[in-house]
Amino acid sequence: MTRYVLIVLYVLMPTASVQAAPTQVYFGDLHLHTRYSNDAFAFFGTSRTPDDAYRYARGGSITTNDGRTIKVFAPLDFMAVTEHMRYPGALWHVAQPDSPYHDSDIGKMITSADPRARFGAFLEVLKPARATHETPIEGLDVPERSESTWQLLVKAADDHYKPGRFTTFAAYEWTAEVQRLPNRPVGNMHRVVIFEDTVDLPYPFSSIDSTHPERLWDYLEFHRARGVDAIAIPHNTNISDGLMFAPQDSWGKPITEHYAARRTWNEPLVEVTQQKGTSETHPVLSPNDNFAGFELRRALFGSQEEGRLVGSYVRDAYKRGLEFEAWGFFNPFQFGLIGATDYHRALTGPGENRVSHDPEPAAARAIRPGSSMGGSAGGLTAIWATGNNRNALFDAMRRRETYATTGPRISVRLFAGWNYDEEILTRKNWIQEAYDHGVTMGSSLTRDRQTGSDAAPVLLITAVMDPNSGSLDRIQVIKGTIENGRSVERIYNVALSAGRQVRAEGAVNPVGNSVNPETGTWDNSIGAATLSVRWQDPDFDLEHPAFYYARVLEIPTPRWQVYDAIAVGKAIPEGVPATIQERAFTSPIWYEVERPRHP
Repeated sequence: MTRYVLIVLYVLMPTASVQAAPTQVYFGDLHLHTRYSNDAFAFFGTSRTPDDAYRYARGGSITTNDGRTIKVFAPLDFMAVTEHMRYPGALWHVAQPDSPYHDSDIGKMITSADPRARFGAFLEVLKPARATHETPIEGLDVPERSESTWQLLVKAADDHYKPGRFTTFAAYEWTAEVQRLPNRPVGNMHRVVIFEDTVDLPYPFSSIDSTHPERLWDYLEFHRARGVDAIAIPHNTNISDGLMFAPQDSWGKPITEHYAARRTWNEPLVEVTQQKGTSETHPVLSPNDNFAGFELRRALFGSQEEGRLVGSYVRDAYKRGLEFEAWGFFNPFQFGLIGATDYHRALTGPGENRVSHDPEPAAARAIRPGSSMGGSAGGLTAIWATGNNRNALFDAMRRRETYATTGPRISVRLFAGWNYDEEILTRKNWIQEAYDHGVTMGSSLTRDRQTGSDAAPVLLITAVMDPNSGSLDRIQVIKGTIENGRSVERIYNVALSAGRQVRAEGAVNPVGNSVNPETGTWDNSIGAATLSVRWQDPDFDLEHPAFYYARVLEIPTPRWQVYDAIAVGKAIPEGVPATIQERAFTSPIWYEVERPRHP
């Protein structure tokens, strides 16, 4: 495939500006696979199509592997099918009886009843991406089939696009793995690529073309210059072995301000939570955070070895970005947050207490014991937009007015400004006031340092529970800033349910637990339906950059393993907790200090 070169200039993300207030939050899934992803077919035997996936997300019913009829609990507002583009659909097509490659070596492997043979077929797909000198095996590298599969994916997105009701995006996954050192497991460098529209789309740039994300940016910039916009969204940074947020580029060279500008524009968002773990933070990186151990994946791909933590988690990246900025350089890690499922059986609809699980086939269980990769049921993306259509949602993603949930549809707003009075949240038009006189999640806040005032910014945060999930435990503000030349973090419990108070040492009594693991039920007699707060940072320092994001926690509810265990009449697996505290993570607001920068 043609290699693309940089031919455009870059525009940094905007700071505060007066805008019409988006009055609606939309929930969707921007990371999902069907039978045209080779791992979905090899591991799970997925035969469902993108059409099936979109129909299901809109509220249609589908039959599971064990013969049940299931539906999503509530239809999504938007979705993207994101197939891997290393020979898309190759293994599915090879396995068909009328395929000219059905009786080839790869055909015999993928149609074998032996799950290890099917796994071997998938490994053949990976070879060209891991060692470009390899000759692709017969039946995989069929350019006309890859092109027709891409056109099928685009057509499915267009066929199911219903502006105002259900939005679809043409999209795919760039699937690159990188080895830091010989004989070390690979680090995940995957990105989902979302196109704004479906007009005049190029064929996707895959990891067969290059495993360097900068080359992917070249591709995005080339086509953006001709009017076809797209963004890349990294995911599973938790298993990147420290590579996703490293201070070097993918060739090992120190990152520059030019690199930072490119990354900010091409990758304005990061997926922070999905079925393969949550990438917010880690107890080793955040030892004072009681909720840092949420849904961690311990091992890298194909290994029992835990990867490097520094450079793999978003809060650590946010803090490292502040250090760059405080030293007079630039911040390469200013990105918003989304959540997704990354399901490989074409069925979306996350949420521990409402996802209807499709039992995994024996092949998947033999390759990887356990169901749904052992983690939570996946996440959702929430977008504050002016309408449910491609342009409005894509614009909101560009400006990072997004947040992630671990499945529930919790409604969360976050603003920051200098002049929010104490009564603002009591007024009916407070949202428009908040936009007019401050900034929302995903934006930067600056001030005139000549005013002489050192007053802290005021944050406005509101949260409304998902009526079909758990009530709310608390709102927390996660802050990062600079002290003595190094980044630090602080966690503030700013709004609590049930009349609880923060004790002098900063501790808070737990909200309680109403879950009955025998029946998979709970009640919302604890917690709150809504929480809101006007909060001013008590530790603000005008001279140091900072970031603030909100984390909203639900009360404990049953994990999906509880429902599975009840369905089959068995106990949940040993070591698996019966409950989970679902949550939302907003995109940050950055306080930027105005000062001269190093050349």
